[in-house]
Amino acid sequence: MLPSAESSGLAAIATSNRQLNQDAQQIANPDNQNVTNPLLDLNQAKLLTEAGADVLRTSNQMLGNLFDMFA
Repeated sequence: MLPSAESSGLAAIATSNRQLNQDAQQIANPDNQNVTNPLLDLNQAKLLTEAGADVLRTSNQMLGNLFDMFA
């Protein structure tokens, strides 16, 4: 069975949240000399969050359109 759009959007947001937490720990670690990769990952996490939100928004709009058609 295919995952629903809502679960895909929420999964993308959850994945980006985990990535943000990992990156924040690496950036805050005083022993970590290389913070370039975690800082670049922050941008990827932001894009993933935006993509997940777009999936949820589009799914809600499509559902609203279906309700309008059958109302």
